[in-house]
Amino acid sequence: MNFIKKIDFKRVSLHCLYWIFFLFFYISNKDRHTSTYDFTFVYTFKILAQAIAGYGLIYWIIPQTLNKKKYLIFILSALAWLYVAFAILMTLKYYYLEPKFPGFFDDWLGHKMTVPERLTSFKLILREFSFITYPIIILGFISFNRKQQRLLKLEEEKKSMELKILKNQLNPHFLFNTLNNLYTLTLKKDEKAPEVIAKLSEILDFVLYRCNDDYVSIEKEILLIDNYIALEKLRYGVNRLDILFSQEIQESNKISPLIILTFIENAFKHGVINETEKAIIRLHLESKKQQIIFSIENTKPQNTFSETSDKSKIGLINVRKQLDLLYPKKHQLEIDESQTKYTVKLCLSI
Repeated sequence: MNFIKKIDFKRVSLHCLYWIFFLFFYISNKDRHTSTYDFTFVYTFKILAQAIAGYGLIYWIIPQTLNKKKYLIFILSALAWLYVAFAILMTLKYYYLEPKFPGFFDDWLGHKMTVPERLTSFKLILREFSFITYPIIILGFISFNRKQQRLLKLEEEKKSMELKILKNQLNPHFLFNTLNNLYTLTLKKDEKAPEVIAKLSEILDFVLYRCNDDYVSIEKEILLIDNYIALEKLRYGVNRLDILFSQEIQESNKISPLIILTFIENAFKHGVINETEKAIIRLHLESKKQQIIFSIENTKPQNTFSETSDKSKIGLINVRKQLDLLYPKKHQLEIDESQTKYTVKLCLSI
């Protein structure tokens, strides 16, 4: 009973229809003088030989040899298995089909041969191998295509899971920094705190509800950046920060959420926090046909407290991983660091 429950009847039915199709294909091409009953009976056995050869190759020999990169063993095993199917068919013809339908095989190449002669005739082997294998090639292609689709689906699921893990790592990292900003203002009892909460609320709405998709519109990403910059302006004020965010939106493209924001976070973290003088940050975002270009440049503090810790690299590492997953061979990330400034340029092909 358990064996019956495991049977995929839909798949079995499709395979049966496949071989029935070939049987009708053969019948449609038969000689009009040949009996349909005789032809159907004989070719049913031929199809059984094709099925034995096909399923043995696809479900036994290929998984055990070709999939394990044992190429020589695969070739030898495949030829041996096809020869077994050929030998079964030749023996069946000689001892059963030809006595039952004596006139059916009059024009067949091996009609006058004995069984040993048939099994060693290269010309007959070549002819029958070609007959046995061509339905197998089609069946093998269908099977290969199904496996490829299954692998692609598994790869997409793996990719989606990796992205979720990366975002789950990135979002708390981003929120932790923003909450730190708010904490600093509340300690000072700054009147800007309510405005910070309002901006943070908009950011939370984006991070928790709108960036679950792999891609969002460039306008939504710009709104998130504007809110984040507004928060940082409130935190540092005009005396410590000179920031300019320029935009050139020729076309409304889609972009992976939070990708750009990580570079902006790093610019504030390493370019402003430890800066004793006025920090300068310049951002430029360009969205045109099939391309998004983002660049950011920030001054570096000229003191010993500006070194980057391992913990601060989490966001950048995650961004690189997300770029590899979402923009494989479609992105170019350039990071340049000099003694006085830090520059990042990101080009995305859409």
